[in-house]
Amino acid sequence: MTGLLATLAPTFGKGILVTICAFILFVGSVYVILAAIFGRKLGYFVLMAGFFGWMIVLSALWVVGSGPLKVSGASATLPDLGPRGTEPYWRVIAAGPGPQKTSYSLTTEYPGPGWTLANPATEPSVATLTSSIQDYLAAQAQQHVTGDTQILPGSFVVQNVQFASSGDTGLGAATAYFATGGPAITVFAVFDQGNVPVFSWAFLLASLVGFAIHVPFLDRLEKSRKEILTGGAAPPWYGPA
Repeated sequence: MTGLLATLAPTFGKGILVTICAFILFVGSVYVILAAIFGRKLGYFVLMAGFFGWMIVLSALWVVGSGPLKVSGASATLPDLGPRGTEPYWRVIAAGPGPQKTSYSLTTEYPGPGWTLANPATEPSVATLTSSIQDYLAAQAQQHVTGDTQILPGSFVVQNVQFASSGDTGLGAATAYFATGGPAITVFAVFDQGNVPVFSWAFLLASLVGFAIHVPFLDRLEKSRKEILTGGAAPPWYGPA
């Protein structure tokens, strides 16, 4: 995990830097033009009202897609195409020799009643459950290894994959062992639905709040500017905006 973070850190830092530079370049350049026309204060509120209004439309498409607005002959935009939160995944909850006691009573009955082998309906989940179990066992084994030896997930053999349901929660279990030898371990996992649209909703709510904050100030400044243009007194001139 530490090695992975070290690999991703430079890329993540570059991504943050590129995002900041892009915001300064594309949004800042528009602000410079607006400030030259409307002044620094009014230019700012014009820019931010337009920016948050555009973000409302964009984030709304991320949340719901364009299905409800689809016209004949046009392809719909699917939801959740924006920034994605946690994807659905299998989360290991227990591992040990044989059945394990957890908050789900079925884990003490494996592989008895309630558990079924993979079938056409659950076959797509076999690969993802197997991968999650291998990742978990490799991470656990790595904690007991000294030196630079790396325990790869593929070093573990996973077999006898079975599934069960506890209410609306999907459960998975399998027997796994180290490929070069070792005791068989029974691993139990629960299917976590994740939270894919969380960032799309966050952008939408933040955009609505930002729009609601800036529009009243923009309206007030526009009214003041209108009074000046229709005969009111202009403020003192202190040089270019």
